[in-house]
Amino acid sequence: MIELLQVGGDDARLERLMQLYLYEWSGLLPVPIEADARFRYADMAAYEDREGHAAYLFLDGEVPIGFGLVAKHGEGAWRVAELFLIAGARGGGLGADLARRLLATRPGPWTWTVRPERPAALAFWRRAFPTASEAVEVGADGITRTRMHVTVS
Repeated sequence: MIELLQVGGDDARLERLMQLYLYEWSGLLPVPIEADARFRYADMAAYEDREGHAAYLFLDGEVPIGFGLVAKHGEGAWRVAELFLIAGARGGGLGADLARRLLATRPGPWTWTVRPERPAALAFWRRAFPTASEAVEVGADGITRTRMHVTVS
């Protein structure tokens, strides 16, 4: 069984997996790479203090195969900031199972958004949480996203 392990934002395994995650995004939209040949996740510092933020590694034994980042979103709600599984761990429902387990760490209302560049991600979230409500919204950056809401007991 895959373990969810809460870690700090400064965990080296999380940073390494984040490089893979951002590399995937770089094929869809501009993700700047820095002089040290690393992508930077702008919000990672928030996960180092764990105040209103939580980072989880998904471990298969001792091997990290993905991560989930969650953050406070308004009064009493949490949001999924990022969810990632390495390519070799995808399929067969593992991602949906891990998404449900991630949200179960904090029962109550949850939200997340899906960008239009990721139609497969929207299909994934619909499978994982078929009762989630959806609304289309335009972010401050002008990007139209699908926002999903679910309450986890």
